[in-house]
Amino acid sequence: MNRIFNSEIEVIFEVNPFEIKSIKKSNIEIIYQQSSNWQKNWPILFPICGNLNGNLEHNGKLLKLERHGFFKEIKSWKIIEHSQSKITLEYISKEDFYEIYPFKFKMTIELYLDKNNFFLNIIIKNLESEEMFFSIGHHPGFKFLNRSNLQIEKPILFSDKFENGLILNLEKDIKIKEFTNQSLDFSDSKSYITDDYNNQDININSGEIKFKIKTNDFKDLVLWRENNSCDFICVEHWNGLPDRVKRISNELKDKPEILTLKTDEQKEFLLNIEF
Repeated sequence: MNRIFNSEIEVIFEVNPFEIKSIKKSNIEIIYQQSSNWQKNWPILFPICGNLNGNLEHNGKLLKLERHGFFKEIKSWKIIEHSQSKITLEYISKEDFYEIYPFKFKMTIELYLDKNNFFLNIIIKNLESEEMFFSIGHHPGFKFLNRSNLQIEKPILFSDKFENGLILNLEKDIKIKEFTNQSLDFSDSKSYITDDYNNQDININSGEIKFKIKTNDFKDLVLWRENNSCDFICVEHWNGLPDRVKRISNELKDKPEILTLKTDEQKEFLLNIEF
């Protein structure tokens, strides 16, 4: 395990494969510690978010991508910089994923601390000679105990119309602004999804500590709990949606909310936790 820290915050993470394992403020943990059936902490999703309704295609090539993509399988991150309060990691795509994702790219991850703030910045650059298509998302689990509540900056309309992780329709008819660990139904592993998130601040009181989540460029938001009695909630900032039950196109470029980068273009996706 590796870490960065300052006088207030400690962040522990694995490098290969990369995953944040712990974030503590004044020695109080905010990240779910695998105490239930879900055995993750903070997965990152790339180059797709959510489930697929069959294989995708690009330029006549069949892409056998799995749910949430292959980020978790990347095991050749290089540490470019590492100080007490900052680390920079870099991955340049190799042929091992080219069969399922035929684009050359560079991904940079920056983790750093500034007083009472934790920052996670992901930079993706297209090294391919053609346009690159991708989605990117966060899937962190936060501790959500008996006295917990979550508050969104402004009310947002969500949909819970999923069928085996696929969108039945995106008819958003559930308004969510604030809820406690018992006031919103998450029975049977229910999820709520919206494409109208647009970087609103999210305040969480875990029952032990309060913090705020801020982002710079995420359109979609998913809220998920394993059930109504589990001790965590996943607050998932995505750029990209799961497939629909009735897929309109098999082309990667037509996937809902897909992002594009031109040759040598890069884009940053910043997430900030403020205590």
